[in-house]
Amino acid sequence: GGVILAVRVRNIKQAYEYIKQQDSETALTESAFRSVVKSGLIPTFSIGSRILLKLDDVDKFLQDVTGVAVEKKKKQEQEGIRKQDVKG
Repeated sequence: GGVILAVRVRNIKQAYEYIKQQDSETALTESAFRSVVKSGLIPTFSIGSRILLKLDDVDKFLQDVTGVAVEKKKKQEQEGIRKQDVKG
């Protein structure tokens, strides 16, 4: 038989549960985590309609998050992008 590599793959909800297990006091909400994933800060791949993440990539993001988030915010401010409140 071939060599089977153990790659820890999860969907977005499962990956968020993993973060909660690592840090039960995390200030990161599931909604914010979904935004992070959709923005491309954590690599994803799809199988059918499912968006999947490798937990190794989630771990790397958590280690790098402060620097990345600060730089991204600074860049947005420099480009003049602001979040707008839309009243409906």
